[in-house]
Amino acid sequence: MTLNWRDLTSARRARWPAVRGAMPRPRLQAAWAGSQVLLVVAPAGYGKTTALAAGAAPAGHPQVWLTLDADAADPQGLAAGLALAVEGLTGGAGPGALLDAGAAPRRVAAKVADVLDASRATLVLDEAQHLTGPLTGDLLRELLDCGAGRVALLSRLPLPLVELTRLEAAGVVRRLSAADLSFTREELGELLQAQGLSPSAADLGLAHSLTEGWPIAARFLAQAAAQGRVRLADLADLDGGEAQLGTLFSYLAQEVLGPLEPSLRTLLTRSSVFEELTPELLADVLEQPDAGALLEALARSGTFLTRAGDRVYRAHPLLRAHLRGLLPAAEGQALAARGAAFFERSGRPRRAMAAHLLAGHAPRAAELLAEHGGGWLAQGRVTLALRSLSRLPRAAWTPQLHALAGDALRHSSRYAEALAEYAQATPLQRALGEIQVALDTVQPDLAWAPLEVAQTLAGEDKGALLSRLRAENLLNAGRLGAAVQAEPALALGARYALRSGDLNRALELARQAAQGEMGGARAAQNHREGLLLASFLHALQGDPEAAALAAREGLREGERLESPFVQSLALARLGHAQLGAQDEAGARASYAQALELAQGVAARLRVEPLMGLAFLAGRAGDAGQAAALAQEALAQTSGDGYVAGLVHLMGALGRLQAGGAGIADFDAAQDAFQACTDAFGLACVALARFALEPGSAALPAAHAAARYPFLLARRSLFSPALERAGRGALLARLVAAHPEVGPALMPAARALGYAELPTPADTPGFEAHVQVLGRVQVTRSVEPRAREWGRAKARDLLALLVVHPGGLPREVAQEALFPEADPGVGERNFRVTLHALGQVLEEGAPSGVFVERGEWLRLRPGPDLHVDLWAAQGALEAPPGDPGRLEALLALPGRLADCDLPDVQREAGRYALRLPEALCEEAQWALERNQPERAQHAAERAQALDAAHEPAARVLMRAHHSRGNAAAAQRVYSALKVALRELALEPLPETVALSRALGG
Repeated sequence: MTLNWRDLTSARRARWPAVRGAMPRPRLQAAWAGSQVLLVVAPAGYGKTTALAAGAAPAGHPQVWLTLDADAADPQGLAAGLALAVEGLTGGAGPGALLDAGAAPRRVAAKVADVLDASRATLVLDEAQHLTGPLTGDLLRELLDCGAGRVALLSRLPLPLVELTRLEAAGVVRRLSAADLSFTREELGELLQAQGLSPSAADLGLAHSLTEGWPIAARFLAQAAAQGRVRLADLADLDGGEAQLGTLFSYLAQEVLGPLEPSLRTLLTRSSVFEELTPELLADVLEQPDAGALLEALARSGTFLTRAGDRVYRAHPLLRAHLRGLLPAAEGQALAARGAAFFERSGRPRRAMAAHLLAGHAPRAAELLAEHGGGWLAQGRVTLALRSLSRLPRAAWTPQLHALAGDALRHSSRYAEALAEYAQATPLQRALGEIQVALDTVQPDLAWAPLEVAQTLAGEDKGALLSRLRAENLLNAGRLGAAVQAEPALALGARYALRSGDLNRALELARQAAQGEMGGARAAQNHREGLLLASFLHALQGDPEAAALAAREGLREGERLESPFVQSLALARLGHAQLGAQDEAGARASYAQALELAQGVAARLRVEPLMGLAFLAGRAGDAGQAAALAQEALAQTSGDGYVAGLVHLMGALGRLQAGGAGIADFDAAQDAFQACTDAFGLACVALARFALEPGSAALPAAHAAARYPFLLARRSLFSPALERAGRGALLARLVAAHPEVGPALMPAARALGYAELPTPADTPGFEAHVQVLGRVQVTRSVEPRAREWGRAKARDLLALLVVHPGGLPREVAQEALFPEADPGVGERNFRVTLHALGQVLEEGAPSGVFVERGEWLRLRPGPDLHVDLWAAQGALEAPPGDPGRLEALLALPGRLADCDLPDVQREAGRYALRLPEALCEEAQWALERNQPERAQHAAERAQALDAAHEPAARVLMRAHHSRGNAAAAQRVYSALKVALRELALEPLPETVALSRALGG
């Protein structure tokens, strides 16, 4: 009886695995994009099968599956499985036919590769560790040479295959490891949310720490939490005595421990009391002389033992929790005690402390924690300190440990809890802790009393520390002179530079500080965070994009550090940035989020968001709400005179911009900034007062603008006017009041768009926007609606002036508007028309600011006048490919407004011809650079404007053809012929030839 090749395999192994509830992994899908061979090597439980079966392979390709077993080591069995797997693809019967004819397995594998190539199909080989036998190399070599097809190899063990080495050298292999398959923190959050859970940042961090992103553990945890078997907030430290999750993973005994040799299983179980394993530790504690070889064997076997360094190994914490549950309690304690002694001898206090706790030696663990906990905090290892404290029985706590707990909680922004722990420390430690809380939260009034207590209790060894703390509190209170006198080094810091008005130096120092903050192990620095200080300074200097970028980076850093203080402050700073970007809705939302996060953290955190909301309320004209918010903010400043000045200033500026402020509104800010000697704050007040009353503080205001030009050049957080034109008018008044300061104000003038120092006659205080494309219309930045036309002829006169940007004689303009009128009547009518145009453009501004009158008439170009046709002409004449040109052209209306004036009609004709030509230039430029989609957009718009535009039609035909749409190209040609026929024309020979060449 002849054996059929189908008897060598199983249809079950060629079925695509059914996965239910699997979370999409676009990160993995992107990782495989562009690679012909995917090699996934990871131990059991890392979701290799699930990730591929749930769609990690590229979309749009047929996919087939084959799960291998030990029979795959036989070439005939492997060939049979491959033939069965591809049988459903186009041409997939070929490999089976070869087997029926008795062909060699290698020929069958080559035919399978041909099928994959022709179908552009993906073949997944699961359990590929079975391919490492000596007889399958030739088959694998043929299979992997699959052209446009793809092959994925999923293996529990590394695959030392020569065939893969060759392909890797060619750059067609993409490797994914256990680390790649592990859930990121964000992906774990999505998994928990899919189960209906809403974990806090702290809960998510702990869940990710416990599972280490191990997919199967993460899924078990999500299901257990959703079913109420585990509360995320109550997850125990797996190095402690109680491991809640250990009982959820009984499958590990079968998945991991089952295949192990007894000696390896025993070693793994007995060593589970230790987080990291070394040959030296196991030789000492387990008396295992060949521990190095055994550990290496475990690491190679595909279990969850991984190398954590040179001769250092580590088991997954969930596996350890499960294994510890298998150890008799007495044996576990004995092993832990021996391990604690080993760790102490080798100078590893953290490991020694954990071992002492497992051994039941709490007093010795407390001694070690008291001795080394402060050092851990200095290294930024706040979570380690808190976890270590939480595992230590409270009965073993000493006053020193209460002080350590206070420090750790303070670094975590848990200030109320920190103060409660400090209250159980020694009197000196309590005083020092209360001082630090006041400094961290910038509440100087709360620091004075404990400073006096500490001064009476401390010995000489604490003198320098107390001097430094007192100096920082003086800085926080706005008493800069006294602060620097007590601690001269403070003058070198960013916060001193900010509060003394040296903003450029402050920004430089803040950037330097920010460079060392991102990603490292450290404690949150709260208001001292370089990123957040840089964000504030960028907002002050009128750079909202940089301010928002720094604030968002600071927010991410606060989330990473799990610091609600940093997150709240970052959101407040983001609100300031959004104010500068004129996103009032976004600013209001950010301030509200900042206030919400500040709840229960520190009252001082409420000041900046309340300050911003007070500004918004004042600017909206709600003086009562603005005053209430400002008073609430001032009540939280706790003796910080500098910040109190900012609150007064910002509230007054909001009322100023609503037209409801007076000079006296800035008195409180002036007094606060004078008391803390802040030059920048005083400059802001001087400019605001001058904006209110030109005769008030003109010289201080001029000097303020010269020292801080961004207050006028850009929309700074504390600019006296939000609109550019308003700041330009203010600059002109300053120059007029003090011409001697003019040269110093030239940088601000140029930043505002003025080629020379402006005069009051040049600056209307608003911007006028003239539109003649589509319709004739005038809008002004100070008004919500378009201007009303007093006379229809004024609209024609404006269009005439626009198409003559250099101007024209008055008599020519008069003749154009009133060609049939008697000279006297025409002159009178023209004078009325010119006056009406002046009213539309210049009402409320100096006469002549926009319209130059006299015997020669013209619109005066400048930064306050915007004419859409002039801007359009700039785009029309720019070279093809110029950045932003295509986007500008696509946004242009197709025609000028209707007008009876011949000059305007001629310009309208030129515009109507030039716009499709310019779009066609862009389309041709894009097509030459292999950007067919961009070319299509440009050419389609040109065709929409002029259906008979042959050059645009030719480019559009080529664009469609290059994107594989020959039918669309022929439709373009057909539509062109129709449009030309209406003009009694036929396509040019080159257009006809192109149509034929493209398949027409």
